[in-house]
Amino acid sequence: MNWMNILNIAIGTIFILVSIPLFIRWRKISGKVLITDQQWSTMRIMFLVVGVLSVLSMIMEGANMSFYDIYRLTGTIIAVSIYMVVRDGVGEEGLVAGGKLIPWSEVRAYDYEVRKNVVAVFFTVESQNEKNPDDYRSKELDFARTDEDVLKRFLDTNLKRKYTRMKKNVK
Repeated sequence: MNWMNILNIAIGTIFILVSIPLFIRWRKISGKVLITDQQWSTMRIMFLVVGVLSVLSMIMEGANMSFYDIYRLTGTIIAVSIYMVVRDGVGEEGLVAGGKLIPWSEVRAYDYEVRKNVVAVFFTVESQNEKNPDDYRSKELDFARTDEDVLKRFLDTNLKRKYTRMKKNVK
């Protein structure tokens, strides 16, 4: 077994191991996101690029692919596909960010800003660290401008008095 086959096994295994928790998160939040975000984060773009490059390498190699190449490409395509279907957004039960459901009870405050192409919503979330209970986290999700009215009504209904004008960082 040469070093290329070992590398293919390592890469394929890493992507398969990454896809397992992604799949579990997707199963937990499936159907809970009513208004999805429009955010194309750096990580999402990188996963998409890896997926496209994997498919291109499969097309270029064609019949010359070994079992190890197929294993690597299969692991990569599975991980990329699962990552692309896990969407952030808001739903009846709470906020979904990074594939994790954060109940509305853990959201301290929110604010929104209408930008050119999106409605940016900022959430302040309670700390999950028992040692630092005052260490709040901020989450930002960008939603389509077409969802603006529905989103505002939805947030007003679910977060009632938690709307707070937040100080913007000006650089």
